[in-house]
Amino acid sequence: MNFEDVKVEDAVWARPLLEENNYRSCEFAFVNIYMWKRIYNTKIARFKNFVIARSEMRRLHYLYPAGHGDMKEAIDAILQDAKEVGKEPVIFSLTEEAKNQLEELYPGKFVFDNPRGESDYIYLSESLANLGGKKMQKKRNLCSRFERDNPDWEFHEISPESLEDICAFNNRWCRLYDNRGDEGIEEEHRAIELACRHYQQLNLKGGYITANGQMVAFSFGSPLGNNMFVTHVEKALYDVTGAYNIINREMARKFCTGYEYINRENDVDEEGLRTAKLSYQPAFLEEKYTAELKTN
Repeated sequence: MNFEDVKVEDAVWARPLLEENNYRSCEFAFVNIYMWKRIYNTKIARFKNFVIARSEMRRLHYLYPAGHGDMKEAIDAILQDAKEVGKEPVIFSLTEEAKNQLEELYPGKFVFDNPRGESDYIYLSESLANLGGKKMQKKRNLCSRFERDNPDWEFHEISPESLEDICAFNNRWCRLYDNRGDEGIEEEHRAIELACRHYQQLNLKGGYITANGQMVAFSFGSPLGNNMFVTHVEKALYDVTGAYNIINREMARKFCTGYEYINRENDVDEEGLRTAKLSYQPAFLEEKYTAELKTN
């Protein structure tokens, strides 16, 4: 396989293959592969009718092949590539079905794990747009509080003209007291800036909230197949009550009515993030397996 730097133009051929198998995990969204490429040293290859992404860290992490054809041939190519590089391979983002397929193709050769922090939170779009039911009462109250406190609030669709303001807000958010010196936030900051530089080419959809003439929140995402929208980024000012809740609701209302589900990605084992994501009552968690070669 010939792995090359991920270019925004690769979306033309890679996105259809990434979406062909109806995988629901966020790693199969081309935007994620592209915007995080510098953080994880990700490269991409086309192997016949499969697309394979490889991230080079201490070990080589390969996204489970997406597309169609001889899966064993594609996995063999991955194993050969890792051998040539001289690093141990990890194949990630396997569904239960893919895990079983890999075990059938290579009996006893792999050991599997499904880290809880890697599971994606999948919500019904209607649920996030309407916030109906008793369990969502607190979310409705926070949105109502925001609307009362900010009677002049507005939702704006992100346009080419507003991207500079989005980047400026992102810079401001990263300088907030709770975020200073956080390596993960600094990495995310660079990924967001890269996505913003190619916003239209990446087919991103998003918006921002203003109150008293100032931006207080923004978010953007992209489709994954025909029935799911992936929220890649969501930022709001901590001291503006209900700002996170209102941008979440408005994104669902403005961009997700044509999709059954919204994928709000994983929680990376952060307790606060996990609590927040669970509080929105996900329809289900999309569990993902990793596969590593057995050492004996």
